[in-house]
Amino acid sequence: MKLKKRTKIIATVGPACENPEIMESLIKAGVNIFRFNMKHGEVEWHKKFITQAREISDKIGIPIGVLIDLQGPEIRIKTYNQKILDINKGDKIKMTLNFDSLNDNENIIYSPQTGVIASLEVSDRIVIDDGALFLTVVEKNSDHVILESSSKSPLKNNKSLNVIDKDIDLPSLTEEDKKRLTVAEEVKVDFIALSFVREKNDILFLKSEMKSRNIEAKIVSKIENKKGIKNIDEIIDESYAIMVARGDLGIETPIEGVTFIQKELIKRCRAKSKPVIVATQMLESMITSKFPTRAEAADVANAVFDYTDCVMLSGETAYGANPVEVVEIMSKICSYNESVIPDSTFEYSQMDNTKYITSAATSIAKAHNINKIIALTETGYTVRVLSALRPRADIIAVTDFQTTVSLLNMSGGVHAIKTKYEIGRAHV
Repeated sequence: MKLKKRTKIIATVGPACENPEIMESLIKAGVNIFRFNMKHGEVEWHKKFITQAREISDKIGIPIGVLIDLQGPEIRIKTYNQKILDINKGDKIKMTLNFDSLNDNENIIYSPQTGVIASLEVSDRIVIDDGALFLTVVEKNSDHVILESSSKSPLKNNKSLNVIDKDIDLPSLTEEDKKRLTVAEEVKVDFIALSFVREKNDILFLKSEMKSRNIEAKIVSKIENKKGIKNIDEIIDESYAIMVARGDLGIETPIEGVTFIQKELIKRCRAKSKPVIVATQMLESMITSKFPTRAEAADVANAVFDYTDCVMLSGETAYGANPVEVVEIMSKICSYNESVIPDSTFEYSQMDNTKYITSAATSIAKAHNINKIIALTETGYTVRVLSALRPRADIIAVTDFQTTVSLLNMSGGVHAIKTKYEIGRAHV
């Protein structure tokens, strides 16, 4: 068995892939993890399709992981009756704390976080929907602000809002996040992604909420702002994995630096044997098109050449016109570039017994042109350490724990197999 691709694919579930046949085709095309964005949809919808994904995985014998994505200290706005507002350059928009003041007769949006409006000042710059709208605060009141648009775009309900160059003090979990943790509790998801992680305390708070609910999922910290970058080492140490969430990152930090940040975060995660995900707009044009742009194909290839563990699809599979074709093309791009990528020169700077053993295994496999490295594991730690080295050989992880199989869906170059084995256990 030769792995079809080493780079794992995360696909966001939405209306475009609710159909069981499409979901099955997505897995067969190369999806390793399904992402459920808890900022959208009802709890019962998420539970239904998480269950469906797992049933399909069991039926066809291809393991998948399940990730839910929480809002965290992300700012999102609401419109009246989920109406789409047609905003032109120069238009004024009222942003209010009073949900009941929303109406159908004016451009008005609601911010549920009281700290947002309190922190805003005249001349502050605001971006909505990953750069679709650029606005400036032109008037400040106790319960609302007036924003003036400098661009033209539809303004949709529940879109993200970023305040440029201002750190707004928001709780690491919203009350809605806490309610939606019931999904992780009831259907035992594998991963929980937290948006806008700023420091390790954000992660520790989520861990305390998970512990009180007996949730054993692993935390994926999304890096989306300057504070998260500043505190990246402590965040990596406290997380299971890191997501380079380039949408908001390209708003909260200068866009010209996003690629450099991506490369640096991947390096740091590899040094700590932590999986890393590159996300946002990877094949964005395929939401409507049958083919990606050349720049998008290069973007996916570049992530492969950076030795990312995972690449992620968002709207492309959630509501795009061609969800299966998107995954097929992403798989082809990953597979081809994995075949031509130079051998990794990465070495651990600090060694422990596991790193010595895995480094030796990688060297032996390379010297003797061995194409499989088999690792017996309980927790998956040894395999993650091995994966970070990116050997040319496929890594076959053998475990008798289904949770470990699911978790290793996030590690590049790894194929995990669940089976019984009777040897001494070292909890590796």
